[in-house]
Amino acid sequence: MNTRILLIWSIFHLVAATAFGQSRPDSSMFKPDNGGSDPKKFLKGLSNISVSGYYRFLACYSTMAKQYPEMGKVNNRLFIGDDSNLPQLSLTLSVTPTKNTSISTDLYLWTPLTGSEKDYVKGLLLGMNLYGSHSTEYGTFGVKTGGIHWVRLSPLTFASNTGYNRYSIFERNPWDPNTKKSFERYETFYKNGALTQDVRWGQQAFQGVIVDGVDLPQNFSFIAMHGKSQLNGGTPLIPNTLTGGRVQKNFGNYYVSLNGLYSKTYSDSLNRNTVGFNLYTSEFDVDLYKDKLTLNGEVGAGNYFSPDATGKWGEALDVRLKFSEQLTHFPIEVRYFRISPNVLNNNGIFWNTSIYEYQNPTATAVAGGGQSPLLFPFSSSLTNIGQMTNNRQGLILNTDLKFGRNKVTIGYSAAGEITGVSNKITYGHPANSLALSRFWRWGFPTNVGPYGNISKVYRSVYETMYITDSISAKGFNSIEISYKTYFKLFNRQLMVFYLGGFHSVQRHASAIPQFSKKSYLQSYNNQLEFYYALSDRITICNYFGFDRIFGGINTQRDTVSDAPKNQMGMSYSLGLDIQLARNTGLYVRHRWMRYQDFSYSLDTYKGMETTVELKIFF
Repeated sequence: MNTRILLIWSIFHLVAATAFGQSRPDSSMFKPDNGGSDPKKFLKGLSNISVSGYYRFLACYSTMAKQYPEMGKVNNRLFIGDDSNLPQLSLTLSVTPTKNTSISTDLYLWTPLTGSEKDYVKGLLLGMNLYGSHSTEYGTFGVKTGGIHWVRLSPLTFASNTGYNRYSIFERNPWDPNTKKSFERYETFYKNGALTQDVRWGQQAFQGVIVDGVDLPQNFSFIAMHGKSQLNGGTPLIPNTLTGGRVQKNFGNYYVSLNGLYSKTYSDSLNRNTVGFNLYTSEFDVDLYKDKLTLNGEVGAGNYFSPDATGKWGEALDVRLKFSEQLTHFPIEVRYFRISPNVLNNNGIFWNTSIYEYQNPTATAVAGGGQSPLLFPFSSSLTNIGQMTNNRQGLILNTDLKFGRNKVTIGYSAAGEITGVSNKITYGHPANSLALSRFWRWGFPTNVGPYGNISKVYRSVYETMYITDSISAKGFNSIEISYKTYFKLFNRQLMVFYLGGFHSVQRHASAIPQFSKKSYLQSYNNQLEFYYALSDRITICNYFGFDRIFGGINTQRDTVSDAPKNQMGMSYSLGLDIQLARNTGLYVRHRWMRYQDFSYSLDTYKGMETTVELKIFF
């Protein structure tokens, strides 16, 4: 009886609120990314309980005319689901028992369709989260604890790389949202230079206790956290923790902060030996001249310690000088970075290329033979502009130009290693990178492919090439160009995006690229995309990718051809984005791909791949 009365009263309340204009959209209710720092007004009745989520169906069918020998004789494959352990159905439940307290959890259902009797997986995705906040005359204080939270301290300490927005958007990411109109995704990328991202963008996952304070006296704020990151989490009984924090002082639109991170893992069951790192920095954003010339960046020091390492400290700095178009007619960014080979932090925006990760025999046995416990390559990595590594210093120039409806961004990078530590170079294959990563389902294997030189990372792969010279501090040069424009075709909008990358790796640092046989590596990548708004609900998508990669005369040669790498990759794709309803989208992609290394006869594949994704948000 009481339940019926409560239900009738709640319905009456909602109808009355709607009639008098007091209804609120779902977005005004509590969302986990609010974090308790910006409390919402308390909503009475059943409206203080929120249920949201998504359903995602993904199917991939491939047929190969040529493929790697290790793939076997099966040329046609159908895969249902996402082998990255992302669920088909996710539910987020939030409740606000008081104005300043919120609790949320999530449930997921996942059907890998492996043929096993236990083919249905269910459980918590981010866990049970508790958010609380309390406002006083001295500021607003919040606490987050329980499951997984998304946190950012500073770029070098705890954050993920956002880059310069020079990337292809033809293939959708699992977390990409639906849009009101199918063409809105591409309009947003043209106008803003980036896509709308979810709360995870630019942040890292963290589980533990987080305490923060904002609007403190003298414009101070702080955040402190203790627990585990995604790289020292898991279920081992051996203790491992991460502790970090940030104190910030604002000066109008500018600020200065102090940041710190300390990670410690015991490497033995007796808790005698430790492995970990320290990193302490100061991040700043200051005005040098009337908001027309600004200086921002981060400087600090860190070290890595293990039973095999001495724990020597090294410098870490990333500084940007930005000239506004009011000074130079177009914006210019001059960026200098230097990260010591002694600095390690798997939670920041730079990769590790100089420090061997310490592992005890037990950890190695658990990880398995070809499975790497870390997803970052150890070697001299050829990276996109903006992606930094340790043991490297360099200068980056970046600018954005606009001529009517034509937009161009240009980036240039000249960098070099501080010390020579590796006889290997790693690089990617942009044209077919995602499709190639699907050759190996479940996990992230290393040293696969016909010559054992390909390693898989999330939604991509990288290849390892050996140099035959003596080890030196290598130089890296990159030029990246992004071009965007639009025009009308049959009175409907057509957008054209181009992305080009031209890279060289040579024995020593150089101010200009070295595109010659004396270079260890030359990599030329071109990607061209077309998006046509057939209607408000349907967008036709096209993609063409072309890679050309050459190994130098001082790199490993094939034993049969006696020639270095000579690789060509091509990809042509068609797609449809169909907006079925306000929160429902259907996305189809069909790719023709072809790749061949003219020096290594087994390194070749040719085929087609079709993916179908249905995504419903509620």
